[in-house]
Amino acid sequence: MYSADTDEQDAAPRRDGGPLPSTAQPHGSGLESLRRRNTALVARTLLHRGPSARSEIVHATGLSATSMTKITAQMARARMLVELTAVAGGNMGRPRVPVALDTAYYRFVGIHIGLRRTTGGLLDLAGNVVTEHAVTHRSRTQKAILNEARELRDQLVATAGGPERVLGTGVATGGRVDPHMGVVVDHPLLGWKNVRLAHELGTDDGPVFIDSSVRAMALAETYLGAARHADSSIFLFIGNIVGAGLMVDGRLRLGHDAAAGTLDHLPLGHTAQGTPCRCGRTDCLAALASDVAVLERARQAGVVPSHASFESLVTKSRSGSTQAAALLKERAEYVGTAAGILLDLMDPDLLVLGGGLLQTPEHLDALRAAAAARLSRPAAAERIVPTGLGEGSLVRGSGSLPLHAFFSDPAPMLRTPIGG
Repeated sequence: MYSADTDEQDAAPRRDGGPLPSTAQPHGSGLESLRRRNTALVARTLLHRGPSARSEIVHATGLSATSMTKITAQMARARMLVELTAVAGGNMGRPRVPVALDTAYYRFVGIHIGLRRTTGGLLDLAGNVVTEHAVTHRSRTQKAILNEARELRDQLVATAGGPERVLGTGVATGGRVDPHMGVVVDHPLLGWKNVRLAHELGTDDGPVFIDSSVRAMALAETYLGAARHADSSIFLFIGNIVGAGLMVDGRLRLGHDAAAGTLDHLPLGHTAQGTPCRCGRTDCLAALASDVAVLERARQAGVVPSHASFESLVTKSRSGSTQAAALLKERAEYVGTAAGILLDLMDPDLLVLGGGLLQTPEHLDALRAAAAARLSRPAAAERIVPTGLGEGSLVRGSGSLPLHAFFSDPAPMLRTPIGG
C-alpha cells in the first residue's frame, strides 16, 4: 500500500504529464536521488507524449543531451523503453530514432471490487488494457468476495508471465477507503467496515496499492483520460455509488480522514419519490441519482419488474418507454445540479463524468443545462466532459494506482535495477 506524509498527493509540473506524489520522491544520496527523479521524468514524458526522439524529450524536460543518452540507455537495459525505426529528419537532417515505453514486458494488475462483480485486468507500461476479466459474485459475503479477488489476481499474474513481470497490483472499491492503512473504512453497499484489504490481498511478490474507486479513476483520467492536459479537475462518478476525485493544482486530494470527495449526502434541494437516504433525508445526491436509487424508483413505479437490473431500465428507455426516459433524464438533471455546485466550489479546468450515468449519453445536454442553471457562471458548464478512459475503465482505474507509483519513482518497483 502507499502512504502519504500529508493529506494530498503532490504533482510534478504538468509538462511531464502526470501527478507525482510527495511520498514517492526518490530517496538516497543526492546523485542517486537526482538520477531517479530524472528517470521518472523521462518515463512520464514518454507516457504523456508517446514515442519521441531523444531531442524532443530533451526539449520537453530541460535535461541535457548527454544525460538523456545515459538515462535512455539505462531504461532500455531495465526493459522500460525500446528504440523504434528511425525516421527521416526534416530539411535533409539526420534521421531521428524515436524511443517509446516498452509495452511488451512489464504489467500492472488492476482489480476493482464492485457490488455485483469483481473486474480485473492487466495494463502495460503505456496504460493500455492487455486483458480483462469479470467475475460475478457467487456470494456477497466478505469472505467469498475476497477469495474471488485473490483467485483473479493469481490468474492475472500467471497470464502476465509470472510475478517477475508484474510491477504492482492496484485494488479499488467503493465507499471510504484509507490508502495509508490499506483499509476499507466503510462500504455501505457491500456492508464492509474496517476491512484490511491490503492485508487480505497482499503478497510477497510485489507491492499492493489500495484506494477508493473514484480516486483511482481520477488518477487514471489524469494519466490516461480526459484530464491529461488539465492542472485541476474533478472526476464525478455516478453509478451504484456516487463520489468525486479531486485533482487540485496537480494534486489528488485525500483529506484528513481520506474522505475528500464524499458526496453521498450532498443536498440538491430536490426530492423524489423513493427510498430515503440512510441518513433519513430525501434530497441527498446518492438518494436521488445513484443507479440503485433510480432503479428502485423505476421498480416502485412499475416501469420495470422488481428483479430488473439498471441495464434493463436503460434498454427500456431506448425502446421507447417515456417513463423510463423521464426517470433517466431526471437523474441527469440531478447530477447537473451537483456538477454546478462542484464547478462553483472548485472552479476546475474540467469536470469529468463517469459511471452508469454515461449509459444514457442522450441526456448529457439536459445535465449541462441543469448545471448552467445552478452555476453563478453558466458558461462553466461547457467544461463538463465524459470520461476519456474508454473500454476497460475499471481496470485502468485500479491499475492506475501502481502505474502512478511507478511513474513517480520507477527504481524501487523494477525487477532489473537501473544502473548508476
